[in-house]
Amino acid sequence: MKSFLFPAFIAAFSLTLPIWAQEGSVPNAAAMLREIDVMEGKQLDTKSREKNAVLAAIRAAAINGGAAVNFYEKAVEEVEFKGRKDKAAAFMDWKKENADLLRSKEMQSALLLHLRYLAMALQRQGMEQPEKMIPALMAYVNELVSQDKLLADESTLPDAAKELLQQPIGQSYFAQWLNLEQWLPEGGVWESNPGEVTGILEKNIRPLLREKKDPAILQTWDLQLKIEAARITEGRSDLQIGKFNTITRPTLQFNQAQDMVLVGQLNSGVNKMFALVRENPTHPDFASWVSTLRELLQAQTDLNSPQ
Repeated sequence: MKSFLFPAFIAAFSLTLPIWAQEGSVPNAAAMLREIDVMEGKQLDTKSREKNAVLAAIRAAAINGGAAVNFYEKAVEEVEFKGRKDKAAAFMDWKKENADLLRSKEMQSALLLHLRYLAMALQRQGMEQPEKMIPALMAYVNELVSQDKLLADESTLPDAAKELLQQPIGQSYFAQWLNLEQWLPEGGVWESNPGEVTGILEKNIRPLLREKKDPAILQTWDLQLKIEAARITEGRSDLQIGKFNTITRPTLQFNQAQDMVLVGQLNSGVNKMFALVRENPTHPDFASWVSTLRELLQAQTDLNSPQ
């Protein structure tokens, strides 16, 4: 009796299995993989066209102050006022309240710089030969330097202009409006703040020059020294000036000397390091400087010693 009922029980149980527990047909793996490749290609193509359209719009807005202001107004409208029942009226009130700000030279200069930097950031992400951006990046840094007097006085610089240059581009109205975070480069390879000259030189430019062992990297240190020296001598205390001369300047000069060695100027680099070590025995980095210099000198000694 038991042997008769057991198969029947199994048959009855199998009829009640849910659909998801029943095995389907054998998938055509090769065909599915081909279709996945096609779908991925279409998605990448769509994303690429979308990014290029956004990049073109940003570049068009960076042509002049008026275009930049119009683009900024649209971004503010879509971020700050989207979804409000009184959107039109509230936005018009905002424009009236900020009319002087939007017409100001400081705000328009900050907008143009921000948009130029944002466009370069979008271009950098996924770029196969990022070294091609070096001339544009250096031109941008020089523009920042030329605008320094206009933008450096934080007592008169409007808060909105400060934000455009001192906050990460991923937090701007433009990034929020256009969903740009997906296309922005990582912070490790790109300075996120459009007004941070030191970060732009160190993150965006010098790694590319070091990879090529390009002597042009030495000029970036001269530029940084010039910028920081100019800033420190304007309205700063004797204590701050003294700190710059005894700590900051020698640090930058030693870093430059290390890059001299990297690009093949070994003798000049070692001589400069030795002079800095001898002239700055109380520097906080003295021990690490000596270690670096000793390693280079020992390598030179080993190379020149008879076998």
